[in-house]
Amino acid sequence: MIFKNKIFLLSFFLIASSLFAKELPTLFEIKISTDQYTNTNDGLNKAFNRLIQKLTGSRNKKFLWKLGDSNIKKIDFVSSYSTEIVDDKEFLSVKFNSDILIPELRKIEIPLIGFNRPVLLMLLKVDNGESSPIYLDNSISSYLLNENIKKAIKKIALERGVYIELPEFDLEDRNLLNQVNILFSPSNYIQEKFYHDAFLSIEFIRIGVNKWSINGDIRSSSALEDEQVIEFFQNNIHNFLDNFLEVKPLEQGSKGEEALISINGLKTFQDFETVESELDKIFAIKSRTYKSFERSSIDYAIQLFQTKDSLIKELRGSPTFLIKKYNEKTNILELEYLNLK
Repeated sequence: MIFKNKIFLLSFFLIASSLFAKELPTLFEIKISTDQYTNTNDGLNKAFNRLIQKLTGSRNKKFLWKLGDSNIKKIDFVSSYSTEIVDDKEFLSVKFNSDILIPELRKIEIPLIGFNRPVLLMLLKVDNGESSPIYLDNSISSYLLNENIKKAIKKIALERGVYIELPEFDLEDRNLLNQVNILFSPSNYIQEKFYHDAFLSIEFIRIGVNKWSINGDIRSSSALEDEQVIEFFQNNIHNFLDNFLEVKPLEQGSKGEEALISINGLKTFQDFETVESELDKIFAIKSRTYKSFERSSIDYAIQLFQTKDSLIKELRGSPTFLIKKYNEKTNILELEYLNLK
């Protein structure tokens, strides 16, 4: 049936080159430091636990307990593993078989996030009291705290399966950020200029010898010692991601919600094929059927595994679709197809 629909749709479109969508290619790959496991079997089991954290967006142990109750054998889903050296440190690198794992997780109703992941943009300001305050970017810094903050960001992004980015400042950006103007908001300026799905503005301020205060979207209630700063930062970013990524499971016996999605902005038949391919990657969608289509748009009736909230959270990180609006009365979610060629 899908094949026939594609043949029919071909008459509406001109053939064009393919579109490459942004996604998290390492979703089913886990790296775990060799000092965090006792033997290979232990390492593979711990890697699986971290994979579940990435797939669900949650650090809640209830999903691991649910897996334990189901008697799923974690090692059965390992497709390959090896050891590798990263920054002079040895890691166990494990790849899992998504084709056999995802259906098993569906059977026990584990809520999942798909390949498209949101971008968390951070504006981080460090005032060490010795030189002018600076905003962190990806350039190498001679100041140890700055580099430790960036290492922490990289570690969190790998563990949680999200994009955590720092702005890439040009000369105009730096001039604006360094100016003294109470009417200028660095946070507003950066949010308007750089793409993001979530934003955090945080300041690290030295307030004494080996004493720091953290202000902004996360705040320390008391002074932090040097060695406490990174741990406090990591814990609070993890807490933020817990809420931001969480897909709440349905109540026992409840059925996944239904909705209509209307996608506009298609120009070619290959755009349609790209839409189909991207919808296939969205874990929130259990099934879909065509409702209607025109030259530049297509509508689907969809059955979800969970709630519309889980679908919207997944679409929020998509480089292919822009969420326009959701109409509660008609139960229609309007999306714009982004042709990024």
